[in-house]
Amino acid sequence: MAQIAVDSSPKKKNFLRSPYMLTIALLPIILAAWWLATTVTKSVPAILLPTPESVWIAFPRVLGADGFGDQVLRTLTEIAGGFALGASVGFFLGVLLSSSSRLRAAYLPFLSALEAIPTVILAPIIIAWIGFGIEGKILQAAIACFYAVFITTLSGLGLAEPNAVALMKSLRASKWQTMVKLRIPTALPVIFGGLQLGATTAIIGAIVSEFIGATGGLGYLMLRYRSSFDTAAYWVIIFLFLVIGLVVYLTIWYIEKRFVFWRRIEVTRPDLEKQ
Repeated sequence: MAQIAVDSSPKKKNFLRSPYMLTIALLPIILAAWWLATTVTKSVPAILLPTPESVWIAFPRVLGADGFGDQVLRTLTEIAGGFALGASVGFFLGVLLSSSSRLRAAYLPFLSALEAIPTVILAPIIIAWIGFGIEGKILQAAIACFYAVFITTLSGLGLAEPNAVALMKSLRASKWQTMVKLRIPTALPVIFGGLQLGATTAIIGAIVSEFIGATGGLGYLMLRYRSSFDTAAYWVIIFLFLVIGLVVYLTIWYIEKRFVFWRRIEVTRPDLEKQ
């Protein structure tokens, strides 16, 4: 169970001691190893891992291709729509099941069992039901995102202190008032952790959906570049997905810092600690 505590001890910011410095320091090492393996020793075939120079040259070619902006917009729409749908349904069902032990006992095993179904095998079924349009891709991303938000919401709503719940009852607060004023604020750090995971799985769900029966999107471009053995352009798309994931993470992290400013979670979310 995650440990939640009030962060009342001020810490001096020291950028040189920040854990992010380790990432910055590793980048030149990774680039050097990549260059040595592909350019100097050529121990890795170019069809598996292109040289840094070829990827750098491929960037303007890929980003400047006709219709590339439309492909990016399509994928971003699928990710945003799937995340919004999956997170909303997951949060609603998490709140609903946490408010009733009977509902939780009846439906939690069923919903958990559904999570065991790989999303990739659902793509042909979704295409058969909805078609090749963007709606099916949004649904696939929502299915991939749903469970992470649902289970973290359900778990987080149970973190409220029993004494605080008893106090709310003594004040004759309704179940809804207890949920809104106590349980949800207490669960916010865990819920945001689920949103972080859900956003990542939404990106994966959108990519997988574009691999199967898509007519556009970044995943569709990856298939085209792979079929033409354009490995450098393929890796450009991979780096673009890395940027998308980083932007999504930082956006949710920033929102979390604004909403959960009075607490920090020490075990599940160490990135909330002040540097």
